[in-house]
Amino acid sequence: MSAPEFSKTPRAGDWSTRFATWPGLTSLALGLVLGPIVALVNQQAIYAANMWVCGHGLRGSLHLIPALGILVVAGMAYESHRSWMAVGGGAADQDDSVATRTRFLAMLGMAISAFSALVIFAQWLGIFMFDPCVKV
Repeated sequence: MSAPEFSKTPRAGDWSTRFATWPGLTSLALGLVLGPIVALVNQQAIYAANMWVCGHGLRGSLHLIPALGILVVAGMAYESHRSWMAVGGGAADQDDSVATRTRFLAMLGMAISAFSALVIFAQWLGIFMFDPCVKV
């Protein structure tokens, strides 16, 4: 009886079946689209919550919306990074395989998540700079 072998790199069959079917493809697709969706929902939620926050005098609670958005986007960036590392990391290859497609989509998911986090952070700066109860 031998000890089980633990390796940091997955066997070839593990990632090729994972990213060729819907659970793996869903994680790659969410890495691409969830960041911009969360940034747009963050902006709308800040606008919607502004009057409620001003009326109830709970200005600090307005910071929860972008904080939650940053957490969701960071989670998707982490999931994209895990997908990228599952196929070995690195840059794209010359062949057209599941691994090449997965590397490209995972790297794109990480970049889009980073840019979405910057957008959410910029929207968060507006909460710090401006009073929500300003009457024009």
